Amino acid sequence: MKKNLCFALTLLALTCSLNTETNSTANAAESKTADQKYNVLFIISDDLTSTALSCYGNKVCSTPNIDRIAARGTRFTRAYCQGTYCGPSRASFMSGYYPHATGVLGYKNPRPQIGDRATWSQHFKNNGYYAARVSKIFHMGVPGGIEDGGHGADDEASWTERFNSGGPEWKAPGDGETLENNPDGKKPAVGGNTFVVVEADGDDMVHSDGKTAAKAVELIDKHKDEPFWLGVGFVRPHVPFVAPRSYYPPFKPYNKMLLPEKVEGDWDDIPKAGINYKTSLNMKMDIRRQKKAVGGYYASVAFMDAQVGKVLDALNKAGLDDKTIVIFTSDHGYHLGEHDFWAKVSLQRRIIRRPTDHQRARQASQQSATP
Repeated sequence: MKKNLCFALTLLALTCSLNTETNSTANAAESKTADQKYNVLFIISDDLTSTALSCYGNKVCSTPNIDRIAARGTRFTRAYCQGTYCGPSRASFMSGYYPHATGVLGYKNPRPQIGDRATWSQHFKNNGYYAARVSKIFHMGVPGGIEDGGHGADDEASWTERFNSGGPEWKAPGDGETLENNPDGKKPAVGGNTFVVVEADGDDMVHSDGKTAAKAVELIDKHKDEPFWLGVGFVRPHVPFVAPRSYYPPFKPYNKMLLPEKVEGDWDDIPKAGINYKTSLNMKMDIRRQKKAVGGYYASVAFMDAQVGKVLDALNKAGLDDKTIVIFTSDHGYHLGEHDFWAKVSLQRRIIRRPTDHQRARQASQQSATP
């Protein structure tokens, strides 16, 4: 039951926004807002562990903009994903079905399996909302799909409009280092699902997430006078860990980064199938590289958080704070050296738990307390 609580509460809040009646017994001023169609701003980060956020207790990586959402709304501490990697998880929360029902156990579109059933955003589109996505909501390959700028496994029927945000990813000019399977340091920065840190030249707009924030800001201003469901997909901190140089100083020198405690014999009671596909051992990452991986990840989170702030500021500038339900989440969690594991896929709590903050529009939150 707890695993589905976040999703159930979110759907409840969003469904209420479509209704023209309310069960509230609030005063006349509150009743006046009951038939208003609240906007939905759905922001999702890629491969984000809750422990990297300051609103979840991180003292090193500051995320003031995500914290803003948590401060005004509900911070879920037991929100669990239905899939431990991008494709299944995203198809599940967008359709409302488990991965075995969507048939998405990899990286494809759920439409062939769900038929004409409406996805989350499509339901709003069918009820008079402008529904748009910017960048990755359904699955989209990172870094390959971002470099190509294509739609990936997106579902066209879910949107009124859809926009992609191409970026250079690991090819971004700057100082890059491949940390994975590069013990002699001779391998240059490489693409694919590889641990690479790039301290990039230039500003935010060089990168996909900077472009995504800019497009989201544009769409909020353009559609501020009509109800909208806007999905904003940021690809950081998914590998490669790429961010403008300005986001790195708080995490340097990298040797000051702390790693989880290494426990001798930690894997002895873990079944072979439970040993993650990426470990410090098979990635050949020594302590220096592990600490740099954490620093690069945190810099990517800080960069992503700054883009979240731009979108929230646009919502405020448009005067839509009190008319918009804001949700921030990730598709799943991420290992940063716990059990000597890295990345995703495992069934450890670190992976199945995802950060989720839910901020209802102010009038709605005044009408009834959020459970």
